[in-house]
Amino acid sequence: MQHMPPEGESSVIVSLSEAAMHMYNAAIDALPFPEDRNFHKRADVVLAGLRKLRAGLAEAAARPRSTPTVINELSQVRKRYDSLMERAAAAPGSSLGQQLYATRIAARLSAEEVAAGAGLPVDLINDLEAGEVPTEEEAAKLRAVIEALGGVPGTEHLRRPQESEPSQPSSDGEGAVDGQEVSAAAGGN
Repeated sequence: MQHMPPEGESSVIVSLSEAAMHMYNAAIDALPFPEDRNFHKRADVVLAGLRKLRAGLAEAAARPRSTPTVINELSQVRKRYDSLMERAAAAPGSSLGQQLYATRIAARLSAEEVAAGAGLPVDLINDLEAGEVPTEEEAAKLRAVIEALGGVPGTEHLRRPQESEPSQPSSDGEGAVDGQEVSAAAGGN
């Protein structure tokens, strides 16, 4: 058996990845609206395939004789995966793992950093982001992390207004500004 030179191996890897991404992009483009009851079922299939592709490219990129084209392809796959995970996390019925992934990527944190902050094993974080279901105790810790990091990206419009928002002026010209009652007759002083 003849051994391929590293450049030939890399070009084959990139070609296979590009072919796979062509199919994944078509599947992503054909996904129903996030509110559709079939969205998560179909998105989860694509995400599972992208995870496998990402893992294979990461392994190829870690080889001593990797090439810039492999690194670039890995970057493109990660970007597409991240984009779909963020879309899935913001959709109704998203899993806690999807929400965690989108939140930690937006916060520029690794799975290891989130695991340490939540007091959970890093393997659990990876498993949850791949679709496993957490225990109630794990879920509570992860919800606290998500909240501490500002919530799931793309769901800002769904959050309740903060209790500390200034009150609106009443119809008689009086209201509160920075917690202080203000009277229109007093000129606001």
